[in-house]
Amino acid sequence: MFGVFPLLRAGSETGAPFQPFNRRKFDLPSRPGAISLSARVQRIFSFLLLLFLPMAALADGMVVPTIAYPAKITIPDQRALICYTNGAERLVIETRFNGAGTNFAWVVPLPSQPVIEEATTGLFPTLQYLFRPQIIHNVPRYYIGILFALGFVYLLRLAAKSVSNAFTIALVLLLLVILAALLLTATKSRSAGMSSETSSQAVTILDRKLVGIFETTTIASRDARALQTWLSENRFAMPTNAEPVIASYVKDGWVFVATKVRRDKPDNETSTPHPLSFTFKTDKPVYPMRLTGVDNGPLNVELYVFGPSRAEASHFKVERCTQPAYPVSSDEWPRQSPEPLNIVHPLLREWVVGSSVATKLTATLSSNDMRNDVWINWTPFWEKRNILFSRQGALTSALNWGTGLLAAGLLVVCLAAFSNERHKPKLPRRIGIVMAASIVLVGLFYLAVGKTEVKLIKGEYYYFAPHEVPPTLGMILTEVNYQTTAEARAKLQNIVSNPTNAAFWGLKGWDNWNNFLIGGHIHEEDSPGNYVLRETNNQLELVIFDVEGGEHVEGRWDLPKRY
Repeated sequence: MFGVFPLLRAGSETGAPFQPFNRRKFDLPSRPGAISLSARVQRIFSFLLLLFLPMAALADGMVVPTIAYPAKITIPDQRALICYTNGAERLVIETRFNGAGTNFAWVVPLPSQPVIEEATTGLFPTLQYLFRPQIIHNVPRYYIGILFALGFVYLLRLAAKSVSNAFTIALVLLLLVILAALLLTATKSRSAGMSSETSSQAVTILDRKLVGIFETTTIASRDARALQTWLSENRFAMPTNAEPVIASYVKDGWVFVATKVRRDKPDNETSTPHPLSFTFKTDKPVYPMRLTGVDNGPLNVELYVFGPSRAEASHFKVERCTQPAYPVSSDEWPRQSPEPLNIVHPLLREWVVGSSVATKLTATLSSNDMRNDVWINWTPFWEKRNILFSRQGALTSALNWGTGLLAAGLLVVCLAAFSNERHKPKLPRRIGIVMAASIVLVGLFYLAVGKTEVKLIKGEYYYFAPHEVPPTLGMILTEVNYQTTAEARAKLQNIVSNPTNAAFWGLKGWDNWNNFLIGGHIHEEDSPGNYVLRETNNQLELVIFDVEGGEHVEGRWDLPKRY
């Protein structure tokens, strides 16, 4: 904001006689119309202060800590966990089904016969949160201190005009050194039921089992047509153009896991059942995609790869790469920080413990991209972080860097001017160049950094874990009546699924039972911010999961005796 101020003649308000300006005292130029070097520098500094000081008013005095969360959390079409060690790969796949109906089937080709296990629904939400981008929002406003320091130097320069030049130069140099130290400190501070009948003896059934809600059958064949006939007879609707892909897999000696799942509601909506884990021998880790790409449009895929080194793959970008830690779990609630990557989630830790590097790969694959399987290549490790800014964080960081450049540039041009008389006439022009470069840096920085929309959550406990509400679930369990674990589970889920119940139970600071860590509402799942109920030794346990996916038993209740 620019202000307009009245120009008062000396003594005009007090009746004192008007005194003419003393040319020598005020160091005015001797030539008519000329402006001295000092006056030009003063005008430039005045312009800088008028330009930047209104921005300093953006500072607030907020005391309550605020955490920025992504405004919207999206889930890709497919997510997979790959852990490779000693020639064996564990491939955990979560897939989503779209369309009406209750019965769905999918086929997974693999290099060798796998061991199939059930994975929990909270595995991938935990991975998603652990590999989340670091959101920079609350950035210290160093530019305010830099601007005030520049203004202070400018005012002292005006006050010291009548003092000797040597003293003035020494004072300015001292303050500029202090300013440079402030800039260096700011810079350093910057420095997650299938038929058993087969139409041909050419198809071999290697294994058949029920895994969670899935019915799985592992089959192999040397005849692609016989295998496709078996799939058709067992109600696996395969596109006609899938035959060349199946033939190529058969030629390579791969096996097929044919899987069926049934859902309760026939609504035309997306379903995400629990993931499946496949462990098999292979010379090189792979994510099969050729069969997925048949008659399929663009597909969003996330791969979480744990192995001996940094993972890379064609068409995928490395979103994050780091060295995970495997700390011993404790009763303390950890702080919300994407660094380091601590693996404490029980199932995830069991499956990936010992892996030295974790990499998150993301891609949006077209049908052409899916003509080949995704083979993982190991490359030398180097850290890759995923950092996003809120708009406020990007602007504040840009201003910090811009004013830092301004301070450093002024220090250089002033030192040059004071050290050599020949540079003094060029001082105003150089200050203008430094000022323009600073403004350009602010704009370029703001435009260049990745930004995302955020929502702000205030509250002291959000810095550590959302453990204020989940223990309240224990209070609710104490007050409701139930006879079995299933009944307790149903009643508790009914309470947390109703938004009005949050206010009824006196939960302040929570809006509609929202889980700000992974999105959605608080529900029963082994993922950050959620809970599970489990029965052990005729007791009901309430287990809360912290921001790293670690377990915390918040209460135990005796179940009614069964006769």
